[in-house]
Amino acid sequence: MILKSTYQFALFARKPVIKRVSELLCLMIISVILAVGWAGSHNANAQDIRVVVRGSGYEVPRFLSLKSDTANMRVGPGNEYPIAWVYKRKGLPLKVIAEYEVWRKVIDHDGTTGWMHTKLLTGRRTALITDRVAKLYKSVEDNSKIVGYAERNVLMELQYCKSQFCRVAHPKLKGWVRRDEFWGLLEDETLN
Repeated sequence: MILKSTYQFALFARKPVIKRVSELLCLMIISVILAVGWAGSHNANAQDIRVVVRGSGYEVPRFLSLKSDTANMRVGPGNEYPIAWVYKRKGLPLKVIAEYEVWRKVIDHDGTTGWMHTKLLTGRRTALITDRVAKLYKSVEDNSKIVGYAERNVLMELQYCKSQFCRVAHPKLKGWVRRDEFWGLLEDETLN
């Protein structure tokens, strides 16, 4: 009888130990992500580690945008981490490169990397014009008429993409813009 109760205690005690070990492993992974992401210049590059720990299940990398006018970017995945940047631009597109529970590691158009809570982000797709002036065309056909121009840092709704052009919209202007003239779309991504 004593052996059985000892065995049951060992089985019961094993569950908290497994939970603690998995929590420690998650913290170690996050530490590696932070060390790699912040070791140099706080900028992301093509060799970023893309990790998902108890995340959303969506593909990484992907683009999201800011849900509100004010959003804090933190140096780590939690409210206990210091705020690195405060964004004040609703709709700004951000590239998600890692996930940890309700936190997303993101990169902005300047290459700044940090963590944001999911409640600050939305799946609404936007395009930030990065060229000095981007031409907007009436269609994707050769010799299409130019319907307008968008200057650098103009935010537009990203509607869909065909080959090298994407359909964008602004309250005052709609048209087709070249994929390489804005931030907000993965290199080989198709958007329908």
